[in-house]
Order: sequence, then structure tokens, then C-alpha cells
Amino acid sequence: MIDVGQGDSILISTSDGHAMLVDGGPADASGRVLEAIRKAGVERLDVLVSTHPHADHIGGLGGVLDAIPVGRVIDSGKVHTSKTYESYLEKILEKDIPFALGRTGSSFALGPAMVKILWPDEKLSDNLNDYSIVVRVIYGKFSALLAGDIEAGAEQTLVRGKMLSPAVVLKVAHNGSGASTTSAFLAVLRPAIAIISAGAGNSYGHPAASVLARLKASGAKVYRTDLDGTVSVKTDGESWQVETRQDDRRKAAAASPAPAPAGGTGHKYFGSRNSDVFHYPWCKHQARKLAGFQQPERGY
Repeated sequence: MIDVGQGDSILISTSDGHAMLVDGGPADASGRVLEAIRKAGVERLDVLVSTHPHADHIGGLGGVLDAIPVGRVIDSGKVHTSKTYESYLEKILEKDIPFALGRTGSSFALGPAMVKILWPDEKLSDNLNDYSIVVRVIYGKFSALLAGDIEAGAEQTLVRGKMLSPAVVLKVAHNGSGASTTSAFLAVLRPAIAIISAGAGNSYGHPAASVLARLKASGAKVYRTDLDGTVSVKTDGESWQVETRQDDRRKAAAASPAPAPAGGTGHKYFGSRNSDVFHYPWCKHQARKLAGFQQPERGY
């Protein structure tokens, strides 16, 4: 989850060189998105997913499309009359990139991982947020649900349709808005990790206190880009490791006399699908576990 301020951008890469970008943040975030892509060693995006046409999700995609080859674009198909959306479509046409609609039930392989599109179905909604593409990424026993900006209505449909199952990671919808992330939704997902992308001091009050309370009640460990910076989750399909930009800052601070920046958790945790317990890296139990864990070059 790339720290793009008030917006969304998620990079998924695999150890054998495959990569997918879900959204590109606002217009001023394209540089940060490209920096994260290059830092991950990604030279080409197999897939670019545009969850819905709001500017805080597609504004930075123009810069990405200009700078890196893209194999295909998957779009919600929900037309928007904004200049940002028109420019994004023109860029795709200009570069002759294959374009497809993301719909319930479709799936594709991303190297060793499987990507499933759970939402939207063919029924058009007047609510652009509720028409967001919802993606589930599966690798071994690890899975992540990327919820776009869906609100309670779409969540309810997914729950009632039995289209959801437990996930290790939840990308919290709509920057942590109180209109999303209902208790019923969380009761099915039971995420170990919840990641919220929001801008520091944003005028919307995101994330909402009600959402943070529901996530706490669900037992999820919450990470926030407004506090933790970019949040990375790496997995071998069995265990996973969470790192934040604050971890990088702490490492740099340890090598210099300057104090570490305030804010955020600044912690690294390890977890397993077979346990609800999280371990610090220096824990003796985790040390024994890591002795047999070969970390992929690039993971989720």
C-alpha cells in the first residue's frame, strides 16, 4: 500500500517478475507510485486495475502509463464525465493497451498467485463508490481483499451472496470512511491485518473513529499510511511479514545521531495463518520459525 496521501494505490509483485497495480492515487502522487514500482524492481505491469473513476484513485495513472509498459487495463466500466477520467482513457487509447471490464466471477493468474474479481456485477449503480472493483489475491494460504471504495450497500450484497471468505489482509474501503467496513463484512473476512490509506490531517476525518473501533473489535492489527507511511506485506504463502516506511526511518535513525521521526507504529511484525499471535522479529519463537523461512525476492 503506497503512501499517496488521500487516495489509493496498491502494488502487488511476485518473486518471478509479475506485477499488478491497483489504482494510482491522486494526480500529484504519480512520482511516489513510480518510485515504489522501481524500488520493487518492477519493469513492466502485467495488469493495471482502475477500481472506479474518482480522481483520488486514477489521477496518478497518467504518469504511470507514460513511464512503464502495461500489459492490460481492467476497469470498472463506470463512465465519469471528469477531465481526469477522459485523460486516463485517452492515454490508454493512445498507447493501444488492451482494455477489459472487471466483473464478478472473472479471474486470472499473476505468476504463482491467483487474482479473483468479486465485484461489481452487471447491475450499474448510481453510487460510483459502490461500483468499485473488489479484488481478492490468493497465494498459497495467504489472501488479501482489496475493497476499493465500496460502501455498506455493496458490502451487504457480497455478504448475502456468500461471495466472501476469510482473508489475512483487508485493504480497508474508502480511506476508512464510516460508510464502509461494516461489522457484518468484517465478521466474514476476519482479517489479521487491516490497512487504511488516508492523507495526514485530511478534511474528511478519515479514518472514522467508528471504523477503527469495528476493526479493533474484529481483532485486526491496523496500519495507516497517514501514520505508518507505505505499508508492505511479504509472504511465502504460509507466513507473512509487515513492514512500514517508519521501519526504514528507524533503520536510518539507528545509523545516525538524528532522532527518529515521530508518529506511526514503527514496528515490524510476523504472523502465520495457523495462529492468531503476532511476533516481534527478535522474539525467540519467531527466530526458530524464521530459520526455515526463505523470504521471496518480492512478495505481497
